[in-house]
Amino acid sequence: MKRNALFTLITLVFFLTNLLYAANQTYRIAGYVMDQKSREGLAGANITIVNTTVGATTDLDGFFQLPPLPAGAYQIKVTYMGYSSKTIRLAHLIHDTTLTIALNQNILSGPRINIVATRATRRISPVTFSSLDRQEISARHTVQDIPELLSELPSTTFYSESGTGLGYSYLSIRGFGQRRISVMINGVPQNDPEDHNVYWVDFPDFLSNVQDIQVQRGAGNAFYGPAAIGGSINIISNYFSPQRQIKASVGYGSFNTRKYSLAYNSGLLFNKFVFYSRFSRIQTDGYRENAWIDFKSYFLGLAYYTAHSPLRLQFYGGPIADALTYTGIPKEYNSNSTLRRKNFNWWDYADDGKTVYFSERRKDEIENFNQPHWELLHEYRINDKATLNNTLFYIKGYGFFDYDGSWGTPEYFRLTPQYGYQVDSIPSDALIRAYVDNNQVGWLPQFIYKSRLGELVLGAELRMHRSLHWGRLQKGTGLPPDVVGSNGRHYYQYRGAKDIASLYFHQTSQIWPKLSLMSDLQYAYKKYRLYDEKFIGNDFSIPYHFLNPRTGLSYQLNEHMDAYANLSFTQREPRLKNFYDAAEASSPKSWGYVVPQFELNPDSTYNFNKPLVKPETLTDFEFGWAYHTPDFRLNINYYYMDFHNEIVKSGQLDRFGQPITGNAPRTLHQGIEVSGQWQINSHWQLAANATYGKNRLVKYKVYDWSGQATDLSGNPIAGFPDVLSNLRLTYSWRKIYASLNGHYQGAFYTDNFKNETHKVDAFHVFNLDLRYQMAQLANVKINAKLHVANLLNKKYLSHGEGQDFFPGAPRSYFVNLELVY
Repeated sequence: MKRNALFTLITLVFFLTNLLYAANQTYRIAGYVMDQKSREGLAGANITIVNTTVGATTDLDGFFQLPPLPAGAYQIKVTYMGYSSKTIRLAHLIHDTTLTIALNQNILSGPRINIVATRATRRISPVTFSSLDRQEISARHTVQDIPELLSELPSTTFYSESGTGLGYSYLSIRGFGQRRISVMINGVPQNDPEDHNVYWVDFPDFLSNVQDIQVQRGAGNAFYGPAAIGGSINIISNYFSPQRQIKASVGYGSFNTRKYSLAYNSGLLFNKFVFYSRFSRIQTDGYRENAWIDFKSYFLGLAYYTAHSPLRLQFYGGPIADALTYTGIPKEYNSNSTLRRKNFNWWDYADDGKTVYFSERRKDEIENFNQPHWELLHEYRINDKATLNNTLFYIKGYGFFDYDGSWGTPEYFRLTPQYGYQVDSIPSDALIRAYVDNNQVGWLPQFIYKSRLGELVLGAELRMHRSLHWGRLQKGTGLPPDVVGSNGRHYYQYRGAKDIASLYFHQTSQIWPKLSLMSDLQYAYKKYRLYDEKFIGNDFSIPYHFLNPRTGLSYQLNEHMDAYANLSFTQREPRLKNFYDAAEASSPKSWGYVVPQFELNPDSTYNFNKPLVKPETLTDFEFGWAYHTPDFRLNINYYYMDFHNEIVKSGQLDRFGQPITGNAPRTLHQGIEVSGQWQINSHWQLAANATYGKNRLVKYKVYDWSGQATDLSGNPIAGFPDVLSNLRLTYSWRKIYASLNGHYQGAFYTDNFKNETHKVDAFHVFNLDLRYQMAQLANVKINAKLHVANLLNKKYLSHGEGQDFFPGAPRSYFVNLELVY
């Protein structure tokens, strides 16, 4: 009996010991990713373990090594730009495994059209960058827009006018607003040619169709489109899968937020075609008062694949409707749960600096806009070394926004005897309709030649932009009938134009076994024109010729460490409105005349060959060091940006809450960025980044209406926080994904006067993402997601312009249910 008990005890101990050993025993997966035809290694391919945070990137030889994994069954997904993705199933990992993975281009998942020159690869490209792949995007995305998703990358911030991340959102990198960030989708520039801004609302729910986003920080990282000052954002739309799929989702959240989406992928038809479509609708009442939105969106795509000449046609956009929320609140309102939701169309302080006078936002102050995009992407592989890419695109943006006009005067609306009218006052229900019709067409050719020593890219950009702008009184009781309503007279009207032509050269060369050289040069021609101005008749053209060089070195110190340095020189033209705000040219003398910003001739006419606003010029030096192992990554970067004639905020706002700007002779931006990622084990991952920067006006004076100068030299630049940090802890294994994100943003001034009352205080927020993959039912996969924003329910201000501050919403949630067949 005792022997049996002893034997049982020994057996149990042996079993538990082996069980514990097996639980702690881990194995490594390593291997090579190569081109199926040439058998050459593919550098920069992404390898991920499906439904985990575990992943790796291939080195220059195509080699990868994943972090240790416990015994079990795994799906390994391999993706590389321009090649079909491949999924490998390991039924039972019980020992270290080496794989050889060959990818082919016979059936393309996504063409490399016009993205090669702007795409960075570690240990090859001497630039500072961060990337988000489809797996990361899918895990976190529910209803939020692109700026919010990117805001946890190094040196990146965002805010939305509504406070929820929906509607008008704005992104900044290193404190530079999105007018100075070059944004491209499939290589097509998205910044408005006249205004330089990016209107994310014009392609709502686009994250549902994003395969990959790479954000490069620093100057000169885009060879076409607007000059990249703060950085560039390269967005690649999702690949059309050879497998047939139907996906439907529905979601609901705080502030009566709803989302509905339906997508269909045909799979490979006749071994050559794939058709894709998605339709979505997002609606919300909004956090702030009268901040509703109603966004409809679509994405249609047709791909034709052959061995040497894939073709892709895409059509996306969506009509949007929303209420206006461009005005901030007084800073002291933030602590009051009711007042911080206010959405005024105008407000100001009384002479005592405390009493607030305001006008409530009207319900008929709305916007309707539509911006469809057409893209044709073609790739022709001449041979194994040479490829010719061509992109043709057309973007049309048209619509209006209606806003309160009761503040106007007969002079402003040109209703005086000079124009044949005798109007004494403007009624309280006056409503202005501002209309715009933009048309842009472009061609982006690109030739790529790959050799044993590197890659050469020669490319060009040809774009033509034309616009029509007008304003009229949409409502106004008692006003003459011919100036109000759908057939009313336009009190301002003008046309704008911009022609763009550029040539660029980009080469990466391996000049030593461990040393790579990057050489870039761009010539850009850009010409503005304003013409057909009603009433005044101003007509001018402003041409620019820019030469932008960039060079850099990347050195592999050893198997795990590398360093790089680059030097860039970039020039950027001002916005059209910097030269002349034709929509405000009727402002009465008592408000201050709005006139063209050009030097005067002796006869007091304008010399349109000599604009007062100068182009910006930036010299940027970057130095970076990286240490990467399968389990751990650390990146450190230093930047020094010497800016001449930077167009900075003057401290005043225009009628729509946007800062009025002017040239600062010299400014300086410098800082250190640190980012890291630790794969603690196969289940847990910790990622963090931090930035410490100094952004100062070296030489800058402003002048009041009387000509009195104020020297602001040495002051911090408005809108630039010195300290930023992010932390994300993620658990991901099989069916469960849970991720907690913390964001800290340091204080910054909202004007350049170092006014303590015009300052956004430092804040921190936490956000939570949860996902659960339910059991599969009849070939239908069911995924449930939960996103909780501002988990600790903080009252914080996310941004400010002058005395206007924008509140972040309190704790909110969004639940999404997705069915995939």
